[in-house]
Amino acid sequence: MSSMAISSGASSSSNHIKKILIGADAFYNNRNYLELTKKDLCNAKSVPVSYTHNTEYSILHKIEQVAKKAFIYVALPVGLYMHFHIFSVIVVSIGLHKLIQTIARSLILPASLGKATLDYDFYRRNIPLDTEWKYKRITVAVDDNQIDAMIVGKPTTLDNGKWTLYSNGNGEFYETKPFNPEFHRTLTELNSNAIVFNYPGVGASTGPISRKTMAKAYKAMLTLLEDKKKGIGAREIIGYGHSIGGGVQGDALLTHELKKEIKYVFVKSRTFSDLSTLTSLIMARVLGLLVKVLGWNIDSVTSSKKLQVPEIILQTARVENYEELNDSSKIVDDGIIRPDGSLASALLNSDCKDKKVILGIKEKHNDVLQCLPYLAGRINTLLQRQ
Repeated sequence: MSSMAISSGASSSSNHIKKILIGADAFYNNRNYLELTKKDLCNAKSVPVSYTHNTEYSILHKIEQVAKKAFIYVALPVGLYMHFHIFSVIVVSIGLHKLIQTIARSLILPASLGKATLDYDFYRRNIPLDTEWKYKRITVAVDDNQIDAMIVGKPTTLDNGKWTLYSNGNGEFYETKPFNPEFHRTLTELNSNAIVFNYPGVGASTGPISRKTMAKAYKAMLTLLEDKKKGIGAREIIGYGHSIGGGVQGDALLTHELKKEIKYVFVKSRTFSDLSTLTSLIMARVLGLLVKVLGWNIDSVTSSKKLQVPEIILQTARVENYEELNDSSKIVDDGIIRPDGSLASALLNSDCKDKKVILGIKEKHNDVLQCLPYLAGRINTLLQRQ
C-alpha cells in the first residue's frame, strides 16, 4: 500500500485519509495487511507522513525567523567580539537553564527518557494483528516535528464517524494501549474508534519536549479528526486525557476553535488543578515555583472553565460506585494527586461546578477503571443532547 501525503497546511495534496478507513481500499482489506502492518510496526522510526498540520507559517513567524538569523549571523559575532566575558556568563546561564529544563521534563514526562526506547519498540513489534481490532500506524507532521500515532478500530466501526482521542498520562506511551483491556473495553462500550499518539520526544515522535509542543501535537491530532477535506471527518469526538494528559488536552483547547457541526465530550481522568500546585503539594513549594518560572505550569482549571462543550471530570473519592459529586468533601488522595491539588476539587469549589459532570470513582490514580459501561453511558448521553 502506498503512503500518503495529506495536509491541512501547506501541501496541496487532494488525498483524503478517510479513503483508507472504509470500503474495498481500506487498509485492513489489503491482502497484505498483516505483512505491511507488521513492517510499519517494526520500524523504529516513524513511518512516512500521512497528514500535515502547520501552525507557524504566519507573517509574524517569518519575521521572527529572519530576526533569529540576523542575530546569529550579525549580532552574535559582534557581541562575542565586544563582550566575550559577559557572553561566557550568558552561556553558562543558558547551559544551566537547559539542564534545569531537562530535569523538569524528566520529572513531568519520564516517557521521554532514552532508556525507555526499547520498550516502545518491543510493545509495537508485538501488537497482536490477528484480532477483530485493526491498527494503522501513521505520522502527523506538526511544523518541524513528526508525531508518531496509530489508528485503532474495527471494520464495523471505522466508518461510523465516532472517534476517541487519547492523551497519555505521565510515563505512558501509545504502544501499550493495544495490550490494555481497559482501552479496548472503553472503545467497545462507546462503539468508537481511536487515535493514540506519543508526545514530541517520546518514542519515535520527534521534536523538543515542551508545554507548547505537547499542546501543538494534541491540536494536530484533533484537527486530523475534524478535517473533512483531507482528514478523517469525525462527527463525534471524545477527548480522553489521563493525569497530565488531561492538562495537555486543556492547554490545547485554550487556543483551538471547535467545530459547530461536530459533537464533543472531553474527559479528564484524575487530573491536577495546575502543575505548580501539584508539585508544591507532593514535592516542595520551591519546586512548584520553579514549574512556573520554567513555563510548565499547565493550568487545568482555567482551560476547563473556558471550555464550552460537555466535560466529565473523574477523581478518586469515598464512594461505593461511581457517583456524581456536588462538593469536594468526598475527594481523597489518589496516590499521586492530593484532594486540594485536583481539578475536581477546584471546580467543585468554584462557580462553574454546575456546568460540569464531576464523578467520584473508587480507583486510585493509575488503576484500571471498573465501571466503564456507566462512564460510556454518561458520555453517550452528553453526545446525544447536542
